Amino acid sequence: MATEIELKLGLDPAAMARLKRQPFLHEGLREPARTVKLVSTYFDTPERTLAAAGITVRVRAEGRRQLQTVKTAGERAGGLFSRAEWEGPLAGTRPDPDFLCATGLGPLADPALAGWLEPTITTTVSRQRRRIGGDGWEVEVAFDSGHIEAGTAREEVCEVEFELIAGPPSALFALASQVVEAVPARLLADTKSDRGFRLAAGIRPAPVKAQTAPLDPGMSAAQAFQAIARGCLHHLLVNEHCLRATGESEAIHQMRVALRRLRSAIKVFRPIIAGPAMDTIGEELRRLLGHLGPARDHDVFLAEILAPVLAIHPDDAVLALLAEHWRQRRDQGRAEALAAVDEPRFARLLLDIAAWIETAPGWPPAEPLVVFATRALAKRETRMRRAGGRGLSALAPGELHRVRILGKQLRYAGEFFAPLFRRRAGRDYLDVLAAVQEVLGQLNDIAVARARLIDSHKSDGLGWAAGQVAGWHEARRPALMSEAERLWKRLRKARRFWER
Repeated sequence: MATEIELKLGLDPAAMARLKRQPFLHEGLREPARTVKLVSTYFDTPERTLAAAGITVRVRAEGRRQLQTVKTAGERAGGLFSRAEWEGPLAGTRPDPDFLCATGLGPLADPALAGWLEPTITTTVSRQRRRIGGDGWEVEVAFDSGHIEAGTAREEVCEVEFELIAGPPSALFALASQVVEAVPARLLADTKSDRGFRLAAGIRPAPVKAQTAPLDPGMSAAQAFQAIARGCLHHLLVNEHCLRATGESEAIHQMRVALRRLRSAIKVFRPIIAGPAMDTIGEELRRLLGHLGPARDHDVFLAEILAPVLAIHPDDAVLALLAEHWRQRRDQGRAEALAAVDEPRFARLLLDIAAWIETAPGWPPAEPLVVFATRALAKRETRMRRAGGRGLSALAPGELHRVRILGKQLRYAGEFFAPLFRRRAGRDYLDVLAAVQEVLGQLNDIAVARARLIDSHKSDGLGWAAGQVAGWHEARRPALMSEAERLWKRLRKARRFWER
């Protein structure tokens, strides 16, 4: 068994041609570049047992040579793949049962499994390999052009892959950083087999919500930050892919959530990870959120503010004009978001974050993780309580918004650390906190919408319609405020799950 550590970047054919000519990919050449045709067939059971277990079984034809390979899902972090790999020669075209059993992987232990396997996807790739190196490192660079096939479905492939042969993972990030400076390229969060199995299942790219990071009490606080930050970066990457493929507004929203969760994690762990890199990344995250924000804000405005009033007055021509005005604003915001994602600065930021997470640690271990988490949660809960006081009714819109923001910071921290505590208690508390946030969010939407409507439609003939929308929502405020008050009292009485 070997451990494969690699990093993949996607690009278009023109960028690939330019990249092959870049001097930094010719310097330190350890052997002449060579191009081969690779035809890889991936096998699974009809029920996709191996895919569900995170295992791939592949037979690859490279010229006259046949190779069989087994890989596990391993760890994925910001484009960096670290996976267990078994590889060996093969006389035929189907995986050898003895080879599969010898891996020691549970799902492959049954000798009869090989008979159930069937070809599922095929990748056909022209690969140019180069092995380059420097002081203390060596990397294989693979330029892959071709396609993936699953039945009648097909997807093109154009990517460059860096596999670590010797040295630290920082060598991969250093090379990838030079790539994104030279040509338009982006980090890839998925392997060819990932894409192929989705193709076989007919699964289109879709927005993905955040997953809970796998924390345990034996981790140091620095290790916990790495696990959380990796999850945030993966959340950002998969939704970036969805945005590029579909243009869905929900993908922009999930990208914003990923960025906000990462910013919250940075704030929580600041005592441990503080330094120039953290400050630079924090500023870039704030800037990127500013580019993604308008598209999502206009989506919410259309769905939550304008749509309910239009539903009551479907034939009102002026209201229809008002909605069209905001749809155009939304589309402009979406175009700006896509442009920001296409900028080289975006690709550089993702690489900088990934490199910081994976290669910067010299971070101190600090105290036991549960102690660190308890103090961090208590600190955020105290801030939120002080901002809200005993009741919310007397607070101005800006003060309510502050309570909401502090509640969001507490909820993110609570979601990060929940695996360290009693699951049921954590879920109950966070559910109430989320309900408070939801109602405060609606109140904030009303306050923002009123100012936005007044400022935007003073002199364009839509003032009356804007006033009608603002008035309809203003009438909702007392009921929402009453609900916020009720939930706030319930939250104040809720058991703090981090207290033992």
